[in-house]
Amino acid sequence: MTTPNRPSPTHAPSALNLVCLAHAGGSVALYRDWQRRLPPFVQVRTLELPGHGMRRSAPPHTEWPALIAELADELLALVAGGAPFALFGHSMGALVGLELMHALRQRGARAPVWFGASATVSPARRKHETHWLTCSRTEMIDCLRERGGTPAELLDDADFIDFMLPLLRADFHLCGAHPARLAGRVVAEACASAALDCPIDVFVGRDDPATSNAEDVGAWAQQTRGACAVHEFDGGHFFIDTAREAVLAVVANALAQHVRHTPSADHDETVDRRMRVSSSREPLRNHHSQY
Repeated sequence: MTTPNRPSPTHAPSALNLVCLAHAGGSVALYRDWQRRLPPFVQVRTLELPGHGMRRSAPPHTEWPALIAELADELLALVAGGAPFALFGHSMGALVGLELMHALRQRGARAPVWFGASATVSPARRKHETHWLTCSRTEMIDCLRERGGTPAELLDDADFIDFMLPLLRADFHLCGAHPARLAGRVVAEACASAALDCPIDVFVGRDDPATSNAEDVGAWAQQTRGACAVHEFDGGHFFIDTAREAVLAVVANALAQHVRHTPSADHDETVDRRMRVSSSREPLRNHHSQY
C-alpha cells in the first residue's frame, strides 16, 4: 500500500494507477491489501481526506469547495507521469470521487479512464440533510446503531465516541449537503455538458439498506455519457470486505479494458486467474459510519 497522498516508487511496471477513496469516518486502510490482490498492471494509490487515518491531525473539511480544491491538487500530484488513472470510492468516497472528476474537467486536466462508485446511490437521489454539524451525541450514536457496521462495544465506549464525533459530524454533513451542490451545478450548466464521459461501474451490497432502491442506484447512469453498469454482491454496507475477491475481480476486469493496447503482461489471463482465487482470510473490519 502506498503512503496516503504521496507518490511512491513503483516496484513493478505499471500501466494504470488506481486511486482509492474511503468512507465517512474511515481511512484508506480499507484498501491495504488491494495491491497484492490486483493484477500487476495496476498500481494502487490512495487519497486520504484531511482528518482521516494518517491525516488525523488535520481538521476535517465541512465544505465541498475547499475539500475538493485541496484533494484535486493532491490527486494531480499522485497521477503525474502520464500513465492513465482510474478512481474508486466507497460510500462517501464515491461522492468525493465524482466531485474530483468535475474539478479536473473544470481545470482542463486529463480525466480518469474509469470510475468505481461503491455503496451509495446516485448523488442526485440522496437526501438533503443539514443537521449533522449540530446533532446531539445521542442522535449520532442512534444513527450508527441503525446503520450497522460499528461494533456495539465501540458505540458504548464514551471515549471512542468523543474521539470520533467531530469527524463523523463533518463527514455526515458533507454527505447530506452534497445534493444541494449537485442541484446547483445542474442548474448552472446544461445537463448534457454536466455529464461526464468516464465509464462508471456501481458496486452495491444486496443487504445494504443504503442502496436498496434500485432506481436510486441506477440513476448513476445520469452522471455520465459513458457506459454505466451495476454490480451486486453478497453482504451489507461493507461488502467490499466480505465479498472482497468478487469485488476485486470486477475491478480488475474493468481496468483491463483500458490497458489491453499495451504490449506488457497477459492481462486477460491475470484477471481470469484473480477471478478464480478465493480468500481464506478474515475480512478487514471497518468500525465507522455507513456513509
